Amino acid sequence: MKLKILAIAIMLIMVSSAFLVTAKVKDNNSLEKTLTFDTKEIRVAIYTDTKDEAYFMLPLKNYNWKVGNTKYYFVPNLITTKSILKGELNTDNYDVLIYSFGQADQYLLNTGFSRLPKNKIVVRNILNFIKDGGGYYGSCGGCGIAGGMKNKPKTFLERMMYKSSLGISGVEFEYNTAIPLVTEMMRRGPESVDMQAYLLYSGWYTSNPHDMNFSGICPDINISKDNSIFDDFVGDTRKIRWIGFPALEVPEQPDREITVLARFPSEEISDNTSAQIHYWTYTGGIRGLIKGLIFGNSKFTCFKNLGILMRPWLFSSDWEKTDKILETYVANKPFMTAEIYPNENKARIVRCPGHPELVTWWGGYLQDMDDTDKNNLYKGFYKLVDAIPLNETIEDEITYNYCIIRRIAAWEAKIPDNDLPSVYGASQVSDISPYNQSSPFTIIGNTKEEANCIVSLDLYYRYSTDNSSNNWSAWKLYETDTDGSNGWLWEFNSPNGSGYYQFYSIRHVVYHDRTEAETVPPGPDAVAYVE
Repeated sequence: MKLKILAIAIMLIMVSSAFLVTAKVKDNNSLEKTLTFDTKEIRVAIYTDTKDEAYFMLPLKNYNWKVGNTKYYFVPNLITTKSILKGELNTDNYDVLIYSFGQADQYLLNTGFSRLPKNKIVVRNILNFIKDGGGYYGSCGGCGIAGGMKNKPKTFLERMMYKSSLGISGVEFEYNTAIPLVTEMMRRGPESVDMQAYLLYSGWYTSNPHDMNFSGICPDINISKDNSIFDDFVGDTRKIRWIGFPALEVPEQPDREITVLARFPSEEISDNTSAQIHYWTYTGGIRGLIKGLIFGNSKFTCFKNLGILMRPWLFSSDWEKTDKILETYVANKPFMTAEIYPNENKARIVRCPGHPELVTWWGGYLQDMDDTDKNNLYKGFYKLVDAIPLNETIEDEITYNYCIIRRIAAWEAKIPDNDLPSVYGASQVSDISPYNQSSPFTIIGNTKEEANCIVSLDLYYRYSTDNSSNNWSAWKLYETDTDGSNGWLWEFNSPNGSGYYQFYSIRHVVYHDRTEAETVPPGPDAVAYVE
């Protein structure tokens, strides 16, 4: 009996405590905000053995954002071959794997020896990560190494790519290329290098104000709004770096769900005079090879695993320009694809032959180098001329496409489609669903978080009675949310009554020594119709 009374007393105390907490939440708004707060980490493994893969680390490191009352964190870490061999790549530790293009390019010659026990273990552990639901992103070489090479390899590089396949993708591609010097010696002709000449001919030293590993071109890629990665972008194109990797191909009867996220321009790139380059042929003979081996730059550190063997390839001269223009065959073909791995865990895989992680530039054209008796691959066979100088455009060329990397990583981690990081600037208004609303309704903000400073978020709107491009009102400030601790939220009461509304947000940050406001986006973030 005493035990029953004691149990009842404890229950009464617990109920009373719960009541007091509830009452305090209702009376104390800050406590209510704290209790309803949620967080989500996105753990990204960046596969590289060089320890300096900043191209993917920079877009993700220290990037946190809040949508409503949910806060998201990117947690990127470099993961090495040694770590993968130890089994550290698994879904308990990571949500997404980025196979860096640097890792693919530098170590293709190693992974191409697919029968080595070490390489078998790496492939097996990556495949198991995908089967368990981990996401995968690869650009350029990281795109190719995912698998799907459909042509029978004929050259050394083609065989290495074919044998390096991870076998995780249902998307295909045709990979044609060769080492420039080797293909010349085998009498296959300089055109055997194929479109990879955009990479191999671009030079290996800093000689261009648009360096940052300058090579290739920045075409206007046609983007699709059918997937959430691109659905918040304004316009139908996005300028994205490309350095000669072949287009992707979707099989007629794939074994999984595949979506084309973006396509190459409808005009063939080699038909665009600003993007044309010529093939070059080696004429230096054995003497040129010996001179390259002896007098080549001994401080050249790229491709450390090949060491001195790189010197005759890069520093041998002479090369002569041919009259043959490099021809591309990528017009309107897939530039970026998303696929769902066909098992119950439904891993998400994104592949891109281009480089959204690299610097982008505007204007300019490619120009062949002057043909002298000292041409070599190290100096390169073409250069970029008359591009708009870095940071003189309206965009920041280095960070211009960082938003694509962030949105891919978040999508692969299965973050809700409406919560992906912002596209333009540090904030945006989340899509309003359903499109038809009754006043008042809640609008949710999405903004990058900042530590040790004061952040506020403005909501702007404009109105139209008929959704006509010529009948929109001027943009007007609706309200400023000065406290995002309960999420960035507005109750919109439709000041103009029924009709069409468009919205965007502007983030303000007060630091200890300055105040910053983001620029106005090029178009609305969200739209709704009020009945």
